[in-house]
Amino acid sequence: MAASFPKLPGYVPTHDCTKTDWKKVSHVKLEEVLNPKNTPPPVYKLPRKPEPQLPESKDPKSMSYSHTQFTNPYGGDIKIKYEPSFVKMDKQVLRFYAYFQEGVAESKLEAHRIRKLTITYYLDDSTIAVSEPKQNNSGIPQGDFLKRQMILRSDGSGTRMTPFDFV
Repeated sequence: MAASFPKLPGYVPTHDCTKTDWKKVSHVKLEEVLNPKNTPPPVYKLPRKPEPQLPESKDPKSMSYSHTQFTNPYGGDIKIKYEPSFVKMDKQVLRFYAYFQEGVAESKLEAHRIRKLTITYYLDDSTIAVSEPKQNNSGIPQGDFLKRQMILRSDGSGTRMTPFDFV
């Protein structure tokens, strides 16, 4: 009989067509039906990673003796921890405020307008970003004026700009 029904939603051969009461069963009654003996459900241990079984001390044959055989080319003790400048200066910036005067040819009301800028100097890699704070409904394109990049001095020396160039 079940094979003659098509496998479509609503055509379930075990569906009781004479049932008219569709009340929901409370959660207490449902627990009694699902667990009639009132036994606690089994609890299983969570899978854990196996703990590594490492030797208590490192084998002396596997240790590196290069720091005892070769001298430090920079002088001093080689056991002093060295921290590179890009780690020391990470997320540290110098911020300068600037402005410039822009001529306005389209308006009879104003001859020039003052635009404010924020110059950010990144200490970790000596790069510079210039941005203009956005103002709502100003009609002027604002935001990043110059994206973060290395800028050379304008004197033609070919060296990077330093924080002392802004002072």
